[in-house]
Formats: sequence, structure tokens, C-alpha cells
Amino acid sequence: MSIEPGGDMAHPHLMRRRWPAVVAAGATLAGAVACSTASDRKEGGAGSLACKDGKVLVGVAKADSGFASFFDVAGKRGLQVAIQEINARGGIKGCKIETITGDTKSDPAVAAQVARSLIAKGAQILVVADDFDTGVAAARIGQREGLLTLSLAASSTVFGKAVGDRFFSGGITTTELGLAQAKFSLDRKWRTTFQVLDPGLAYFTEQDTAYRKLYEGGGGKVSGVDRVDSLGGQSDFSSTISKIKAAKPDVVQALAVFPAVGTFVKQLRAAGVDTPVLGNITLQTRELPKLVGTGRADKIYYAAQVYFDGAGVDPKTDPAVTKFAEAYQKMFGHFPEQANAPGAYQTFLAVDTALQRKDVTDAASAAKAIREQRGLKVPGGTLDHWKDGYAVWSPTIVGLEGGKLKSVTAYNATAIRNEAS
Repeated sequence: MSIEPGGDMAHPHLMRRRWPAVVAAGATLAGAVACSTASDRKEGGAGSLACKDGKVLVGVAKADSGFASFFDVAGKRGLQVAIQEINARGGIKGCKIETITGDTKSDPAVAAQVARSLIAKGAQILVVADDFDTGVAAARIGQREGLLTLSLAASSTVFGKAVGDRFFSGGITTTELGLAQAKFSLDRKWRTTFQVLDPGLAYFTEQDTAYRKLYEGGGGKVSGVDRVDSLGGQSDFSSTISKIKAAKPDVVQALAVFPAVGTFVKQLRAAGVDTPVLGNITLQTRELPKLVGTGRADKIYYAAQVYFDGAGVDPKTDPAVTKFAEAYQKMFGHFPEQANAPGAYQTFLAVDTALQRKDVTDAASAAKAIREQRGLKVPGGTLDHWKDGYAVWSPTIVGLEGGKLKSVTAYNATAIRNEAS
């Protein structure tokens, strides 16, 4: 979700423009593979979650190499922490979880092949990439083979519709991120917003749409917009900053990828502009205050799924999230590199809650139990509900004030959706 220096992209949803032809090829392959292997498996034992040889087998088709690996690896590691925690308390109804994995190489066509291989090896649950474009081909194979199929940190609201009724994506959506930013702006009585927007990325334009719906409906005004090319590596924001100085907004909304968005904030503060900055998960990295400068890392806020950034430094961090970060550090040798790690952890714990039900025996009953979840508390957050196969998380607002991270507030997802409607 967020990007460290030397990383690739800021969020899986940002890849939407990367794979037009390849995705089509991968989806075609997925359909061909699924049709050739799925025969009578849709009934009578399809997607069985029965304990086999003392285990439930989870197949993980994600990228260990290529551009998508930056967030796929973090998400896979978050899953591993969740599985370790679940197994420590007895597994799924007494049956331990084991994983088998395959490297999709950030290629949707390869992902389809990997999914087929994992299923052939006995995978009972399939976990695919944290992105619609790189994960949809593999997910369709899981669906057609009758497996419970998951993308634990994808933010797309169309993933589920494109795959089917046994698929779920768990990342916080652009709707919640945009609405949370709007609600926070209104709560702070910031009546004018200047947007710094990368329009080439649906991840940002969708947030813009949600933001305007609630913000303008509540009396706010987007008084200026400057379009930037953060994905293209823009590093000079002097023109944008001049426009902000002239506009004198109450808040600057920064919708761009890291590190470009961090560079923008650094230059904004260096130019003497101390207007509050508001954004999303692309700001959620411990590298931000280092880049901006601790003395200038002030009045910076962002909407997120979970506040994990303060683990180990902010005593008000949810103790369960701190425990997750410590387990992650112990397993992998470093702090969670970005938000897909805790996001995937949260989502799989939510799914596990459904799998623990006595009436859940296969993918169909698991999917039913997942869809029934409401107001589910997990470490660091609340899963409000599921809609069309995607998770609706109650968003949180994280702040950098005086160089220190803090959890500022949280919003109920249903309440802000209703307020915007």
C-alpha cells in the first residue's frame, strides 16, 4: 500500500493501467484452464475444507519476483503471521493450516498456471495477488474449481463481480478512503481543499469522486486542482506549490504515490507552507518523516485501514497490532514494510472467524459465513461488512504531528456511506 524508497508502487490498485493486453491473455488462459479441469467438482465435495492428513492446505499464488512482489510479499508475510497465530491456538477446528506457494512473477498468465498447479497439489483454499489485474486470472481458476479464493489486500470493488461467489477481496476500498478524508476535513472545519492529484491512476480518481460527494455535500469546496505525474517520477513541485500559496486553502489533499508524494510534502514545508496535508495509504510509511524532516513532519494526516505505523513507538497503538508487528519482526527480520502486511493479517483473521463455525465444511458454506459477518472486530480495526465480494472496513485517520505518529480518529463505514448517500 505504501512505498519505501527503492520500492515500486504505492498500492496494488495502482497497477490498473499496467496490464491491458496481458490481463486479457491471462484471463483467457484462466478460462481455458478452468474449463479443462473443472468437471463434476462443483458439487459433492468441491472446495472441501475437511482436515486431510492433519492439515488444511492453503495455496498461495503471489509474486515473489517482478514489480508486484513489493506488496505481494508483504501481504504473504502478513498471512504467515496470521496462520502462525491461528495454529498456535489449535488451527481451524483443531486442524493446522499449512501452505504451498508458487511465484507468479508479477505476470497474470503465469499466475493462472501457478493456481492450476497449486490446486493439483491439493490446495483447499487459494490466495491470489493483492491486485485485480495480476490476480483475476488465478482467482477465476479457484472459483471454477470450487475453492474458497481470497485476495487479502486488494482494494478493487469489482474483483468479486469479475470472479464469482466464492471469492473475497479484503483491502480497504477507495470509497472508504475518500469518504474518511472528506469526513475528517468537515470535522476539522476545513472548508476549502486544494487537490494535488495524479489523474492517471484510478486509485486516486476514485478517491476524488468519493471525497467530493461527501465533502461538497457538507458545504466544502475544492477550490483548486493541480495534476501531477507521481508514477512517472515527478520530483519538482514548485509550480504546484505556487498555486497553493495563491489559493490559500484550508487543507491540501495529496493523492499521489510515494516517494513522489513525500517529496511534494517536503518541498511544500520547505517553502514555508504549513497548511494541513491530507492523503491516504500512500503516505503510510515510516520513511515519510525521514524524507520530510522530523521538524517539518507536522499536520500530515491520512486515511488507512489500520494504524500499525506507531507500533513500538506510540504506546497508544492497539496492543494486538504491536504484537503483530513484533511477530512480523521476529519472523522476517524487520518492521512491516507496508500496509499490505497488516491488511492481509486482518483479513485472514476475519476469514478464520468464519472458518471456525461448525456449519462451515466447504467453500460454499464458508462463503456464506463470510458474507454474514457484520461489525467484526479484529486487531487494529473493524470489518463493517462484505459487499459484492469486497470488504468494507471502518477507516481510521492517522496523523503526524510534531514529527510523531498518532491515531487521530476512526469512522464507522456504514455511517459515512449513509452520510454521503
